[in-house]
Amino acid sequence: MDLLSSTLLKLAIPLATIAAVLFFLRRRGLSARHELGLDAPRAMPAALWMAAWIGWMALTEWAIVAWGLDQAKRWPDYPPHIVALRVAAIGLAGPAAEEVVFRGLAIGRLRRTRLGTRGAVVLAALGWAAVHVRYGPATMAQIAADGLLLGAARVMTGSLYVPIAMHALGNLLSIWQSTHP
Repeated sequence: MDLLSSTLLKLAIPLATIAAVLFFLRRRGLSARHELGLDAPRAMPAALWMAAWIGWMALTEWAIVAWGLDQAKRWPDYPPHIVALRVAAIGLAGPAAEEVVFRGLAIGRLRRTRLGTRGAVVLAALGWAAVHVRYGPATMAQIAADGLLLGAARVMTGSLYVPIAMHALGNLLSIWQSTHP
């Protein structure tokens, strides 16, 4: 598969995932806004969660270096249109899709079970970490911890937009690290 096709696939998969979730909810007669938490957050809690996330990212960057965890891999010298598509896919669409599935749909549905809100957040974080199985155990543990924070932000703000923004910021930092020496 050539570079453009594989890059477009990286963009198409998360977009198709979001479309599938929305289709599933509509078929069941459920409100995407209610089920996923698609409500605008209040400014102050959103800003506090973003600030906490930036602090968490600084701490995890220190831990990655101190403990020799997986680093962001250097990107080859891609043409500008491939870089733009990869940023859209990995930095924006990917985080949006993962948050729709794990912090939106999973937490939204599981919190109404015997698990309750805390159990839903933990299970969603563990499920999200399991999706990243290609990384080593220490990195998967860090991803699970990230998932706990993303889930807490979702629950505490009542909005999926906050963890989407947090996740996108983390992925965009990783992209920046992969494209700059």
